[in-house]
Amino acid sequence: MLTYLNNGTLTLEIHLRTNKQVDPASFVPSNPCSGNLLKGFNDEEMSDVAFEVGGEVESAANRRKRAKTTPTTFHAGHLILKLNAPALADMCRPGNEATVPIDGVDPEVFKMMLYFCYGGKVGKEELAANAKAIIEAADRFGIVNLKLQAEAVLTEQTEVTVDNMLDNLLYANSKNLALFQEKIMDFVAENGDRIVGNVSFDDVPGNLISDILTAVARGKRSISESAPEDDLKFMRVGELRKQLHDKGLCIDGSRDAMIALLGENSASDETGALET
Repeated sequence: MLTYLNNGTLTLEIHLRTNKQVDPASFVPSNPCSGNLLKGFNDEEMSDVAFEVGGEVESAANRRKRAKTTPTTFHAGHLILKLNAPALADMCRPGNEATVPIDGVDPEVFKMMLYFCYGGKVGKEELAANAKAIIEAADRFGIVNLKLQAEAVLTEQTEVTVDNMLDNLLYANSKNLALFQEKIMDFVAENGDRIVGNVSFDDVPGNLISDILTAVARGKRSISESAPEDDLKFMRVGELRKQLHDKGLCIDGSRDAMIALLGENSASDETGALET
C-alpha cells in the first residue's frame, strides 16, 4: 500500500459512465398560418375580390405630371383586407365579379402592399427605393404598419438641409409622419441660426410651431435636466408609439394626436379605477 503513496498522499483517479438513454431532440413545427396565408397571395381561386391597378400614376419628381402604366389585375381575400387594409376592403364586396379600378398607384407598389397584407415582408431596399410611393398607398388604404416601416426608412435615408427642410416638413405634416417630422424639428432646433432669415415659415401650419418649440425645449432639457418619464409633451415619437401600441391604441397620427389619445386613455383608466 505504501508503494502507491506520493509524499504520503494517496491519489485516486475515478472514471464515471452513465447508462441512461438520452432522448433525441423532438421536432415541433411552428404555426403554419403565416406560410399558408402567403400561399393564397394573388391566387385567383382562393380570392373573392379583384383589383385593376394602373393607368395614371403621379410622378415622384413633379406631382402635376402623371405617368401611364399598364393595368395589372390583382386578386385578394376580402377578409384579409378587412383585417389589414380596411379602407381597401371598403372599396369592394366579396363575390363581386367586377374588378375594382385603382388609380394613382404603381402596380409594383400595390403588389408589395398586398403582399404585406398577407403576412409577407417588404425588404429594406424596396422600402428605400419606393418610400414615398408606399407611404402614399399605405396611408390611403389604412395599412398603418407598412406606412410606418416606410417612414422609418425615409427618415433614416433623408439628409435634412436648410434648402430641403421646409419641403420635407410640409410633406411630413401632410401625411402625419410624426417620426420624420421629429427629425426635421430636431434639425430646426439645432440650426436655428442658419435658418432664420433664409427660410420663410409663412406657409407653415400653425400647429407645427408647437412642435418646433417642443424640439427647442427638449434640446435645452437634454443639456440641463431630463424630462420626467411620464411627461408626454417632451416624449419622443418612438416612445409615444410604443405606449399606444402596448395599450392597443392607434399609433398612426400626429404628435399632438398621439399625446391626446394617451391622455384620454389615462383619464379613462383612472375613472374606471375609481368606479371599482
